[in-house]
Amino acid sequence: MAMANNKTQCFKCNKKKITFTCEGCLEKFCLMDLTAHQQILNEELNHIINDYGQFKYRINEQKPNSHDLSLINEIYQWEINSIEKIQRKAKECRDIVIKSSQIFLNNIEMKFNNLTEQIK
Repeated sequence: MAMANNKTQCFKCNKKKITFTCEGCLEKFCLMDLTAHQQILNEELNHIINDYGQFKYRINEQKPNSHDLSLINEIYQWEINSIEKIQRKAKECRDIVIKSSQIFLNNIEMKFNNLTEQIK
C-alpha cells in the first residue's frame, strides 16, 4: 500500500493515521474523524439555512401588503382633508379679524369725527 507510508497526525484524535485534508478548513483528519467533521459542518450549514429561511420569512412579513397600502392611502387622504379644513378655518379666522378690525377702526373714526364736531 502506497498510502501506508503517508501517515500524518489527525487534527481531531492526534493519532498518526492515513488522513484526508478538509478542503474547507485545510486540516487533516482520519476517515472516522473526517466523517464526524463533515457531519458537524452539515449540521452547521443546516442551521445557517434554517436561520436564512426564518430571516427571509420575517423580511417578507414586513413588506407592505395590499391592506397596508390601503391604510397608507387612507392616512394620506385624511392628511389632505385635515389640511384643507385647517386652511378653510384659518381663512375664516383671518376674515373675522380683518372685518372686526375694520369695524373697530370705523367706530373709532366715527367717535373721533363726532368729538371733532362737538369741539367746533
